[in-house]
Amino acid sequence: MGGQLTIKAPNAKVPMVNADSPVNERINYYLQTEINPGLASHGGQVSLIDVVEDGIAVLQFGGGCQGCGQADVTLKEGIERTLLERIPELKGVRDVTDHTQKENAYY
Repeated sequence: MGGQLTIKAPNAKVPMVNADSPVNERINYYLQTEINPGLASHGGQVSLIDVVEDGIAVLQFGGGCQGCGQADVTLKEGIERTLLERIPELKGVRDVTDHTQKENAYY
């Protein structure tokens, strides 16, 4: 009778944020709770490098997303759309990943 127990505690490692939290904390919260779980299915993740003065989040892909041919689509249609909906003062996102490294790329 094989079975599996899965325990999910989405807020265990990531502190809760609110509208008064700094922008970088809110970005990290949404990356860890909404975006990276989806990217993990492809062996990838994205992390925040910086938020520059003009309201642009500078992100870096890793794992299966680094070198993936669909990274631009994921960035604009998934990550940017989600972050702009959740964080109104954010103006956009920029990718600084070196996508020439394709050893573990998902696509």
